[in-house]
Amino acid sequence: MKINAFIEEYDLHDSLIKKNQINGGKLVLEIALCNWRQNNYSPNENEMKEIKVVFGNVQSYYLDSTNDTVDSDSIMEINCSDVDSSPTLKDIKIVFEGEEGIKIMTFRSDSVTVEHDSLC
Repeated sequence: MKINAFIEEYDLHDSLIKKNQINGGKLVLEIALCNWRQNNYSPNENEMKEIKVVFGNVQSYYLDSTNDTVDSDSIMEINCSDVDSSPTLKDIKIVFEGEEGIKIMTFRSDSVTVEHDSLC
């Protein structure tokens, strides 16, 4: 999936980043998604949903924080911008808040996949 399509399809505001892992060229975010905020939400579904978001071909990963531990931090904003040298790469910025305050994750990627699981 293209990064722009992901950001348009998923409303991540107030969802929780439960865990992040960078491994080679992949960034994996385990997120407790506020399912009730999604456009396709149906009242007979769970209000929260576990998803795993995997960004591919990750470059320039940086987490700006006094504490690099992520533990159910609330997503405040996610956005992306074009990279002049590539038609597919995007610069992504995720702003989230934890017990230690505001954290900003920035990285460059060209693709994202989403895996779904139910959460009570």
